[in-house]
Amino acid sequence: MIDNDLKRLGQKIAKLRLAKNIKQSELAYEAGVSERTLQRIEAGEAAKSDGLLKVIKQLGKLEDILSSLDTAEFSPVEMVASTKAKYSTHNKTGKRRARKTSPAKLTNTGASIVWPEDQT
Repeated sequence: MIDNDLKRLGQKIAKLRLAKNIKQSELAYEAGVSERTLQRIEAGEAAKSDGLLKVIKQLGKLEDILSSLDTAEFSPVEMVASTKAKYSTHNKTGKRRARKTSPAKLTNTGASIVWPEDQT
């Protein structure tokens, strides 16, 4: 699935470059990437994201892509406040929760263990 998306993106970048009548070597130089990196991008092969972004920016499309990703501000705190949800750390039945006794407390009961080999 990602491979198809990379190929589609590479094809669009190549079409845009050709529509602007720019050679691969020129675009690569202006974007600050190697010509081989641009060839990989246009072929839909894996390339570093910074190289891809540099090429897209040089073609004048980075702002279009970034603005398409804009979403409304989301705040979980505001969402909880707007639904008037209340969270309580208290038990609703009024009972106190009993905690499990730790092993350290069990060993400090005062009982001593006498092993057979210690008996004289």
